[in-house]
Amino acid sequence: MKTKRLPFSIAVIGDINADLSFRLPTFPREGDDTAVTALRWGSGGGGLNMAVALARLGARSYLVGRVGADLAADVALYVARQSEVDLSFLQADRDVPTGLCGVMVSPSGQRSFLSFRGANVGCDPALIGRSMLSGQALLLVSSYALLDPPQQLAALHAIDIAVGLGIPCALDLCLPAIRLARDLVMATIPKLRLLTLNEDELHTLLPGQGLQQGCDTLIASGAQAVVVKRGAQGCSVADPTTWINIYPSVPVVAIDTNGCGDAFTAGFVWALLHGCDLADCAELANLMGALTATQPGAANAIPTREALDLCLDPRIAAKLADL
Repeated sequence: MKTKRLPFSIAVIGDINADLSFRLPTFPREGDDTAVTALRWGSGGGGLNMAVALARLGARSYLVGRVGADLAADVALYVARQSEVDLSFLQADRDVPTGLCGVMVSPSGQRSFLSFRGANVGCDPALIGRSMLSGQALLLVSSYALLDPPQQLAALHAIDIAVGLGIPCALDLCLPAIRLARDLVMATIPKLRLLTLNEDELHTLLPGQGLQQGCDTLIASGAQAVVVKRGAQGCSVADPTTWINIYPSVPVVAIDTNGCGDAFTAGFVWALLHGCDLADCAELANLMGALTATQPGAANAIPTREALDLCLDPRIAAKLADL
């Protein structure tokens, strides 16, 4: 008789936002006046999106972050609560409002952000300790958490605790972190089991380096594995002995790319913890990102496990099934 495996526990540290999305017929010029074709409120932020994605995959997902004592917090956390993300490590700020992200979505589905980080920045490192991370299978960090102290200190403290406990760490990069804290990002890389970033981020982090050369540089800098997210082209994956390109197995029409990268990273991490090889990790990650793009919004657009299983290679699905 098989014994059902307990779900992996994964701590996620990063931003928690209320998203206000605008679908635009065209991007306005400075001083212009453009009527949007659709508007919606939703849950977002890199930390929250990844925590939701992991919970929907089947993880015991813990979200580490900070929100304000306001109505926007209810909007920001709605999908996390709906997805049964554990919020016991959540911090509340009585003075600073919840983070807000204005999301402009072009006719082709590409997103651009206008962000107010708000309470996210105040995440208190004093409230992050060994007891919070002990027993976690992995620490996943959204690099927005590296932008400003004290949240920056909280994220670095969490990484150091995890490394000390022998817990693998993964970092999902963003352009602002590269522009504002490049030296810090490079110093963090040797502590990582996994680094994920997109092509723009790779070229900004390592100017003048091509895709494979950039991945080789990051591996030489200490990352155990590097994944470059390439949108409709899938992803490129590297470790010290491997270089592969994995193309999407399910073509989709992108409606809204907000949250796709976060869903991708969560999918890759989930497969990695289940012992999948890099190609199979990339297959699941590609599918998570692709299906997220078919729905408007961020956290609410992330697919459920049931939706994934309809499209996922049965061989990979079997590896992810509880024993």
